[in-house]
Amino acid sequence: MHRSRTMAPALLAIFLLLPSAAQAANALSDEELGSVAGRGGIVLNAHLELNTAATSDNRVSLGFRVAGNTSYLLLHKLSGTLDLLGLTLQAVAGPAEIGDVIQLTLPTFVGFKDFGVKAIGVQSDPLAPIAASLGQIQLNGSVQMQGQVLLWAK
Repeated sequence: MHRSRTMAPALLAIFLLLPSAAQAANALSDEELGSVAGRGGIVLNAHLELNTAATSDNRVSLGFRVAGNTSYLLLHKLSGTLDLLGLTLQAVAGPAEIGDVIQLTLPTFVGFKDFGVKAIGVQSDPLAPIAASLGQIQLNGSVQMQGQVLLWAK
C-alpha cells in the first residue's frame, strides 16, 4: 500500500510533463519539403475477424465462365481470426536491365484461430445449397516467414 502512494505523485508529474515535451507540426516550404528524404513503403499489420459469431451464416461465390458455361466456386461459412504482422510493400532499385521494382516482403508472423470455410463446392447455381462438398479448410496456429517477392513491369 505504502509504495503505491509514493508512486502516484511521480506518475502524475510524468503525465503532466508529457504535453510540454510534445511539439506541434510545423509547415514546410516547398524547398524545405524537397530536401526531406525518407524511406518509402507501407508496412501492414492486421487483426482480422471474419464472421466470428456462432450464428453467422454466410456464403462467398466466385463465378467463372468457360466455353459459355458459368460455374461458381462456393465457400460456405467463411470465418475465423487472422493476425498478420510485418507485410511490407516498397519500391526499390532493381537490376539495370529491369529498372525499379516493387518489393513485397513476406510477413514475419501470420496467426490463425478457427480460420477457414466449413464447406467448398462447385456448381452452376450460386444460391442453391451446396450439393456435394469438396471438403473444408480450418486453420489454427501460426506461421513465421521470411523472404521477398519482386514485381516489375514487362
